[in-house]
Amino acid sequence: MEHVTALAGEPFRIVLESFGAAGYEWRLRDDQPGLRLEARESLPPEAGSPPGAPHWVVFTLVAETAGAHEVVFVLQRPWEAEPVDERAFTIDATD
Repeated sequence: MEHVTALAGEPFRIVLESFGAAGYEWRLRDDQPGLRLEARESLPPEAGSPPGAPHWVVFTLVAETAGAHEVVFVLQRPWEAEPVDERAFTIDATD
């Protein structure tokens, strides 16, 4: 599990590498108590990258309260029931 430090009430970002050409998408596994998703942005591969190069998905979140929060992202195709990968983060939010 990875750790992120944030200020309660202030936006912070988590960036995940993705290979969208295969139809896989990163998403939050479930609603995360105490965390609010502000935005999800997909950044294209760098100019001149070969076809199928990875791109980045940026999640902007806000910890609504101070304390430890857990967030889990899953990588899966929208039409499939099981994810192929997941990434878990502990968010240490302070006042």
